Amino acid sequence: MPVRDIDHVVVMTRDLESARAGWEQLGFTTTPRAVHPFGTANSLIQLQGNFVELLEIDDPARIPEMAGNAFSFAAHNRAFLEAVGEGASMLVLTSDDRDADRAGWERLGLRGYDPVDFERKARLPDGSDTRVAFSLAFTGDPSLAGLAFFVCQQHTPDAFWKPDYQRHRNGAERITAVTIAAQDPQSARPFLEGYSGGTAGPAAPDGCYPVALRQDRLDVVPGGPAAIPAIEIAVADVEAAAALVPGAWRDGAAIVLPSEITNGVTLRLVPRKPISAS
Repeated sequence: MPVRDIDHVVVMTRDLESARAGWEQLGFTTTPRAVHPFGTANSLIQLQGNFVELLEIDDPARIPEMAGNAFSFAAHNRAFLEAVGEGASMLVLTSDDRDADRAGWERLGLRGYDPVDFERKARLPDGSDTRVAFSLAFTGDPSLAGLAFFVCQQHTPDAFWKPDYQRHRNGAERITAVTIAAQDPQSARPFLEGYSGGTAGPAAPDGCYPVALRQDRLDVVPGGPAAIPAIEIAVADVEAAAALVPGAWRDGAAIVLPSEITNGVTLRLVPRKPISAS
């Protein structure tokens, strides 16, 4: 199984425009609102190779229901919003070959769903429109019930990634870690290793352990119902980022933005790693 990396985190919100305004006040650049063909709408915070997806329900009448082996992205997020409220509802990893990833999960005994292919319109920085296309494969596990996991294979990366959207006033550069809370972290270990292709490290006395990805990581912690409580983002200059958010608190070299101001998910802004000499 190939080792994957973080592609994006879906953050569910009741009001997309309000969420965009809030994240922009924190120094993030957001993309224009875009509509999915299955009843949701999003705005992205593009970083260097991964992103945060702010998501709302756009048209409930267009949401396909879960049925048989068909996973409904929109129905899952509608249910998450109703049950939990705003917050991070899905973790998405990269994929170079969606179909090969599904086959690998099947060999490992992971739950698989029917593959999904879709396109949507995207607004470019100059105001013109283009089309972006994706292939998705969904999975999940009872140990992390309430969350959803999938991989995303991009077919139009040149149309999707735009430098104007990847520049942020707070110097944000990349999602480097995602925290996953589980009632029994050890029971989630086989799924997270199989889903990601990564390697879980030994558990600390408190039950926490990391899952090493290609360059990012998952931090698994004990908790109540399964959740994605925090996202770690590397920034070019922590002090400059802190100046944009007077209410943030310090945690060593990092600054922490509470979930109350970021739609239910805590942001931990950390210094970027120095580039090692070769």
